[in-house]
Amino acid sequence: MKKFALLMIAFSTFLLAEKADVIDAKIKKSYGGSYIAYVKIKHNDVDASHFADEWEILDENRKRITVRLIFGPQPGKEIIESELYGFKIPDGTKKIIIRAHCSKEGFGGKEFEIELPERNDQNETK
Repeated sequence: MKKFALLMIAFSTFLLAEKADVIDAKIKKSYGGSYIAYVKIKHNDVDASHFADEWEILDENRKRITVRLIFGPQPGKEIIESELYGFKIPDGTKKIIIRAHCSKEGFGGKEFEIELPERNDQNETK
């Protein structure tokens, strides 16, 4: 009976484990060809050993463009809002993917994709 109880506790802990989901994101062009990202992550931070600890922006080939660290847990806060200023998106990138990382579960939660408009990054001179 004790083994069964321990198995049930372990299984319920697995069910309660939560990955970090990106639920909304926006990017905005800034000065000098750089960008600003505004990201909302859903994760129930538990304590210093289980919290959303970073998010990253990937290109359409899943190559990392940039990463934003989140310092420390925010217990009791289910939605985490985070911003990143001054990053560059490589020329020719048509889509970005934003994903969040949990200190315990790693990556694997819901990702957020943003289609980028056609960009003419070269200055035209006449």
